[in-house]
Amino acid sequence: MGEWTLITYRQAGAYIAIMLAVLGVPQMLSSYLDLRARRQQEERQEERRRQEDEQRRQEDERRHQELMTLLAAVLGNDRGQGNGQGELIRTLQQTIEELRAENERLRQRNGNGSSEQ
Repeated sequence: MGEWTLITYRQAGAYIAIMLAVLGVPQMLSSYLDLRARRQQEERQEERRRQEDEQRRQEDERRHQELMTLLAAVLGNDRGQGNGQGELIRTLQQTIEELRAENERLRQRNGNGSSEQ
């Protein structure tokens, strides 16, 4: 009877091991794949944010460069050219207003409606 009990326990242990393998491995694999997919998605989102930040920075730099060019043109313009200077000032003012409006649109689009000036 001792040997028979030992064989029964071994069979039961083997059966339990098989059941754990059949039921546990797919669950572990599924969990691993879910975690990996989530991590990859987060990495893609982070990369997208970095690209958007870089594009925003380049756009800000472009606007700044345009503004500096216009300011240099206004300051370097000969004061004797009254009509030309007036046109340049109007162009500069229009550009500034366009940049302000574009900046406000970007703030609203990004959910930051605060007006910092």
